[in-house]
Amino acid sequence: MATHYLAFDLGASSGRAILGTLADGRIELEELHRFENGPVDVNGGLFWNLLGLFAELKTGLKKALEKGVKLSGAAIDTWGVDFGVIDANGQFVGFPRHYRDPRTADIYPYAFAKVPREAMYETTGIQFMNLNTVFQLVAMERDGDSALAVGKRLLFMPNALTYLFTGNATAEYTIATTSQLYDAKAGGWARDMVAALGLPADLLPEVVPPCTVVGELRPAICEEMNCAPVPFILVGSHDTASAVAAVPATTGKSWAYLSSGTWSLLGVELDQPLISPAALAANYTNEGGVAGKIRFLKNIMGMWLIQESRAEWRRQGKKYTFDEMDLMAAEAEPFRSFIDPNDESFVAPGNLPERIAEFCRRTGQPVPETPGQIMRCALESLALRYRMALEEIEQITGRRIEVLHLVGGGVKNLVLNQYTADAIGRPVITGPIEATALGNIAGQAMATGEIADLAEARRVIAASTETTTLLPANPEAWTNAYERFRRLFA
Repeated sequence: MATHYLAFDLGASSGRAILGTLADGRIELEELHRFENGPVDVNGGLFWNLLGLFAELKTGLKKALEKGVKLSGAAIDTWGVDFGVIDANGQFVGFPRHYRDPRTADIYPYAFAKVPREAMYETTGIQFMNLNTVFQLVAMERDGDSALAVGKRLLFMPNALTYLFTGNATAEYTIATTSQLYDAKAGGWARDMVAALGLPADLLPEVVPPCTVVGELRPAICEEMNCAPVPFILVGSHDTASAVAAVPATTGKSWAYLSSGTWSLLGVELDQPLISPAALAANYTNEGGVAGKIRFLKNIMGMWLIQESRAEWRRQGKKYTFDEMDLMAAEAEPFRSFIDPNDESFVAPGNLPERIAEFCRRTGQPVPETPGQIMRCALESLALRYRMALEEIEQITGRRIEVLHLVGGGVKNLVLNQYTADAIGRPVITGPIEATALGNIAGQAMATGEIADLAEARRVIAASTETTTLLPANPEAWTNAYERFRRLFA
């Protein structure tokens, strides 16, 4: 018999409600509802539209119920690090901040004066990004944010939305580890570090493993929807955790993954955290995965470079499609100039094309002027940065990578994907596009016992989706370009 699960997947610009049907060893997906999920600018701060999103999720739930199916579960995933705070009465204190909020721009010196960088990494194994939860909280402490004084529980965003549906106030493991507050070796919150940072330790909730049923719809929502209680499940609540769980790696070859979206997350799956001086020097992270795995990875600025460039050109009246931008890039002169995709100048919203041009000017390279030159620069730079990350992973882990699995929305960018294969000199297997939703659904099925384990989940997902293998070409030109790239940015 077919069983049905509802996945809520909240990405950087939009959210979706997706119905997943599991039958005959395959998962079929149907998008039921799509809605905006951009940050809200209030007095120079960037915030989540928490209650607006809750209303959209309820709309998605209603549409699923209108299909006439019985839902065996529902689960929410979002990106990592962001959170809301509830008070003693269970009400949210203020608006949850968005990770691109500027308050943490200068937080490192203040935080490292309390806990040195090396000690923080030795405890958590998480790469340093000033948007991490720990630095958001330290900024709140520095600025005297009243939420820390009256707040009783921190809820990461997928758990905050689950709380609105069920009243369950816990932290799912995979997203808890993105906070840089979790002790990677001992397990549990790094309470000594939390105290040294001057943060209230009782703010941190109980940590629950992924693929756990945590509650049912509140009675008031059941009455509103005219439905029976629906189980809510904590899957890999960090969207990348669910996406990595959906990597269809079934060949036995040594593989790495690239979850390609607004951010590019490139890494390998480990059984234990890998915390070493080399990993710290290269700024690699040890995030929790489904089934107790560790996602050892590098965050790289991804499709954000393309998305925000397109947004700027649209503001200027130039309404390019993504396909048109790819074509302009493919027709532009190759290897003219490069950027470091992770340079901090590219993090904030705004005029990305001008910042790309300024970066090239500042580093003494030919300045890209046309949209095609800017896109070619961005796409080639991403592909070359992927090669650098892959080589770093091989050196740190001692593991030779034979194939790269590329999943997520970036699968649609055929130009970048071929550049990636060319740059790394290894096959790239693309697909599934809907990796996060498939991982979310499979995680729910693991929670209910319908799928036995992660290996079976990957077999089901492999049977549910088509993949494409891209082979590298033009190796000499790409190797020469990589040497130039390394001289600039290594």
